[in-house]
Amino acid sequence: MTIFRRSFLQSLLGGGLALGAGTAAAVEATEANNSGAGDEKPFSFAFLTDVHLPAGKPEIAQRVARLVDEIQARPDAPGLFAFGGDCVKAVDGGQADDDTLAQFKGWRSSVMERLHVPSITCIGNHDIRWADRSKETPGSYAEKAKAIAAYDMPSRYYSVDHGGWTFFSLDTYHSDGCEVDETQWEWFAAELKKSDKPAVVLTHAPLFSVTHFYEPSTDKGLGKGYVVPAGWSPQHLTKIRKLFRENPRVKLCLSGHMHTVDRVDVDQTTYICGGAVSGDWWGSGKYLDCPASWMQVKLYPDGSWSHEHHAWS
Repeated sequence: MTIFRRSFLQSLLGGGLALGAGTAAAVEATEANNSGAGDEKPFSFAFLTDVHLPAGKPEIAQRVARLVDEIQARPDAPGLFAFGGDCVKAVDGGQADDDTLAQFKGWRSSVMERLHVPSITCIGNHDIRWADRSKETPGSYAEKAKAIAAYDMPSRYYSVDHGGWTFFSLDTYHSDGCEVDETQWEWFAAELKKSDKPAVVLTHAPLFSVTHFYEPSTDKGLGKGYVVPAGWSPQHLTKIRKLFRENPRVKLCLSGHMHTVDRVDVDQTTYICGGAVSGDWWGSGKYLDCPASWMQVKLYPDGSWSHEHHAWS
């Protein structure tokens, strides 16, 4: 495995941004600012997103299992795995029941049953079994039940503490669009006020990201601006920014969905889009010049952190 880090351009809403594609210059300033002070031992976790593990592809399942084993065998093995959604290939279309069950079963055997440490997962758009949606009781979110069970999630959104930090897993995809729904929002806002522990937020759709502008389809040409699909970020981002300004404990937000890598600093919060373990959905290995990758994050008791992206094949 190789490590690739990104240089960054300053100034985006008062912060910085980094566009990641392949191997770039090390970001010494970023590492120094977020590496923690003194000799306090950090809590390390692995962030893997957009694995898109298919059924009936044993060679891919074996590669994913090998990756999980290699991460756990590292000298700095993580104390937690965080998964950013789209763990299975796709169950959100017209997939047959047996294919859907095979995908979730494959994830259990290739990933969940191999873990030596706890995990936390957020639901991606391709993890949602829309065929299971109940029109009579839409509030039951039955379309997400299979993912919740397969990923050992207590609910479609939740929080848990690890290493002196709080991890929030949010649910961003719904039948009426991409957003943090009102019930979830009220819970999240209230939970943030209950503690001053530093926090990490996991979402599948990026809360803030410049990866959208990687996509050639968004560039409509000179004088026509950019058109970003509604499903690429949740609605009400200004509301989210305000909430985080009011709750500076939110230090880091991690996401997936875009299969590319960036870093955006807004106020006191950093937003990182974590690429994709599957790269270009198990094709050539790269998507828009971003290689298949996973990320290691180290969290320090003082609220600082550091991270490294690891390309893999």
